[in-house]
Amino acid sequence: MIICRAPGLCNAHPRGNHIIAHQVAIVIGVSGVTGTPLAEQLLQSPEWKVYGVSRGARRFSAEKPRGAFFHVSVDLTDRQATRRVLGACSDVTHVFYCANHGDKYTRLAMIANVIDAVQAAASNFANINLLQGTKYYASHLGAFKTPAKESDPRTPGADFYYSEEDLVIERQRGKRWTWTAVRPHSVCGYAAGNPMNLVSLIGIYGSILRELGQPFGFPASQRCFETLFDVCDSGLLSRAAIWVSTAARCGNQAFNVNNGDYFRWKNLWPALAGFFGLAPAGPQRYLMAEFLRDKRQLWDEMTAKHGLQPFPFDRAPGWAQGDYTPPHSRFACEYDLISDLVKIRQHGFCEAMDSEHMFLAILARLRAEKVIP
Repeated sequence: MIICRAPGLCNAHPRGNHIIAHQVAIVIGVSGVTGTPLAEQLLQSPEWKVYGVSRGARRFSAEKPRGAFFHVSVDLTDRQATRRVLGACSDVTHVFYCANHGDKYTRLAMIANVIDAVQAAASNFANINLLQGTKYYASHLGAFKTPAKESDPRTPGADFYYSEEDLVIERQRGKRWTWTAVRPHSVCGYAAGNPMNLVSLIGIYGSILRELGQPFGFPASQRCFETLFDVCDSGLLSRAAIWVSTAARCGNQAFNVNNGDYFRWKNLWPALAGFFGLAPAGPQRYLMAEFLRDKRQLWDEMTAKHGLQPFPFDRAPGWAQGDYTPPHSRFACEYDLISDLVKIRQHGFCEAMDSEHMFLAILARLRAEKVIP
C-alpha cells in the first residue's frame, strides 16, 4: 500500500495522484485489524479513492500495493482539529468507522466529531458504516439467545454499541446520507499496527507450548471445548462492510457477518495442534489469560532466539480475558457464540469461508512475517 501522508491536505487532486475514483472512502482506525484490510480491499478497485485516519504514522501492510493511500493524522477527540482536518476531505462519499477504543463517552464524542466534520464539508456524503459486534446481543454478559438475529431486542445493561447507534440515527434523521452497521464476532486477520486478535493469540500460545515441549492443551473447560463458536475473517468482513455500505437496499440497517460456518473447538483443535507440530490435548485447568500472564520473559527469549518482530506481549493476557468473567474469555465460553446470517444473505452478500482454513492461513502468514516462530 502506497501511503501519502497529507494531514490537512486531503483534497489533493485525484488526477495529480493518478487516481480515477467514483467513490471516496475515509477509514477511521486504519491501522487496526479491521481498518487495514478494509483499506486494502477498497484499494483493489480503481473506483475508490481512500483516506485512512489514525492518530499518528503507523506501519501498514499490503501484499500488492495499488493506488494511492492518503494517511490523515488527527486526534478525533479534538472537535476543532477534526473539523479542520477532515473538513479538507470534501470529496468523501463513505465513512468506515473501524475505531473501537476509549470509554463510552470518548467513543461517542469521536463519532460525533467525525460525522459533523464530514457532513459539513462533503456534499456527496452517502453512508457511514459502523463496526459493531456480538456484544450488541450481550454476548459478554452470559448466555444469550442464539443464533443471534438483528431483530433481537436490546438487552438492558448491555450498552456497548446502543448509544453509538442511537447517536448516528439521530444525526442522520432528515439527511440524505444513510448509516449501516456490521456485527461480526471475533475478527481474525493480520495488521502490523495492531496485532491483537484471536489467531495471533493462538499463535503465541502454541509457539510457547512448542518451546516448552508441552502438548497443545485446550486452555478452558470441557464445556467450552464443546460449545458452538463462530469467527469472521477480516478480509471477508471488509468486503461485507463495503457491500452493505454501497447497496441502496441496505441503508439504515445492521447486519450480522461471520465466515458462514460454526465449529466446536474440540473438532478444530487437532488441526491447530498439527500446525505447531504438537500432540492435541483436551481441556486444561487454566485459561489462556492465566497461562500467558507469567510468560513475558520466555517470549522475550524466544523473540531473540528466532529473530521475531517486536510484539506487545504485555497486552496479550488482558486481551485474552476481555470483558468476560471466568470461566469465560474471548477465547472460549461455556455457552454458544453464534449469529444468524439470513438477513445479509437475503440482501445479496453470500460469501463464505472455511474457518479451519482461515486459521491455518493466517497462522502461516504470522510465521512468514516472523510474528511467531
